[in-house]
Amino acid sequence: MLFYTVVKLTGRDFYACLKNCYFPPAWKEAEVIGIHKPGKPRDLPASYRPISLLRGLGKLFEKILKTRLSDHLLGKGLIIDEQFGFRPAHSCSQQVLRLVEYVSEGFETERSTVAVFSDVAKAFDRVWHAGLIYKLYSLQVPDRLIITIQNYLANRHFTFRHERIHSTRRLMRAGVPQGSALSSLLYSAYTNDIPRPSSSGVQLALFADDTALFYGSRNRSTRFTLLPLQRAIDELGQWFRKWRIEVNPDKLAAIQFKYGKIRSRLIVDKNTPNLKMLDANIPWQRNYKYLGVTLDKNLHFRDHIERVRNTALFYKARLGAMLGRKSKLSRRNKRTIYKMCIRAVMTYASPVFAHAAPKALHRLQVIQNKFCGAATDAHWCVCNSILHWDLELPTISKYMKEASKRFYDIAGSHPNALLRTVVDYQPPSPTHLIHRPRNVLTDPPDALTAAVESLNDVNDMHD
Repeated sequence: MLFYTVVKLTGRDFYACLKNCYFPPAWKEAEVIGIHKPGKPRDLPASYRPISLLRGLGKLFEKILKTRLSDHLLGKGLIIDEQFGFRPAHSCSQQVLRLVEYVSEGFETERSTVAVFSDVAKAFDRVWHAGLIYKLYSLQVPDRLIITIQNYLANRHFTFRHERIHSTRRLMRAGVPQGSALSSLLYSAYTNDIPRPSSSGVQLALFADDTALFYGSRNRSTRFTLLPLQRAIDELGQWFRKWRIEVNPDKLAAIQFKYGKIRSRLIVDKNTPNLKMLDANIPWQRNYKYLGVTLDKNLHFRDHIERVRNTALFYKARLGAMLGRKSKLSRRNKRTIYKMCIRAVMTYASPVFAHAAPKALHRLQVIQNKFCGAATDAHWCVCNSILHWDLELPTISKYMKEASKRFYDIAGSHPNALLRTVVDYQPPSPTHLIHRPRNVLTDPPDALTAAVESLNDVNDMHD
């Protein structure tokens, strides 16, 4: 009865706030804590991501505002298709696949592709309030909702907490609070008018504040390939400056993708001009970690596989007491922990790189083989196929193939036309020199997968 009364009174309060376009000041007080960014020095303030801890009732009201704003922006298709962040049915893997498929198609048609990656510094903390309200009006958001959001942004205060020490109370003059349900959608609205250089052939890819521009040309001169890309970068830089968005210079990178069977070093011609973003040179790199996937200039994905392999080995060592031979956990629990904590790391965005060379992917299978041996406490002479059959665990290649099939089934009927267009092609034959991501659907199974499937077939016959 008490819960019903509280919910009823809260509903009345929310209705009154919506009716009067009002966001209570008590709900605008935030306690900020810092979350350490992996790989960053702990003694620098910039190495911590500020997360706002907000009042529970305020967050519930933000959910209501987000639902209404989402119905207008997403329901009417006002968010540009290039933005894959903070949208339902959109993921990092899908955005990375756009770039990988574009580059792979260039390998087939002897087209050279150059991609430029940039990242906004302190994206949520630098949102200009007046500019955001202007853009909400430009998107024809209902006036009452805009006034409520304006009230939500005005006169916000925060205190920073480190362990048990609190800072003095400060006024938030710009930005949207990280940790708020509404902030992500407001940021998408703020960046929705980003220049779209489709007329020059340059492609744009967005995921929240991660921005990528890529362009392909059959012209053998790199200088002429870079001209349209530089024009698009200049337009993007002017837009950043106009709307008070700061680019992180440490995250700027450019890659020229070239097909090659052998892993090559980064060799930049002395006559190749440097691309520039806001008067800052964009360095050429051999590989770049984009949305969790390490892309190399040949798209061999060896660097990515090596990185996720090392990460998986790290987690495997940390969980060794639970997954090792002496652990008293059941095999079922060991398998569950492995799939959630180790295999998930190795197979993240697997539809993007599952078509890589079998020799490179085998390095991930070795980790799974060792887990199977430790989890079952089997003798060293027991075949890996029997261990996989005993644990009812698919091989890495089979798991990636099944994940890719589900991925492409979804992408083929996706509401975003950009993704549908990317996956609408016939993959080359398995004997073709160039493999594309969709080739994984038609590639024959490897020896270990075939052995495990034959054991399953024999078991089904006996049943």
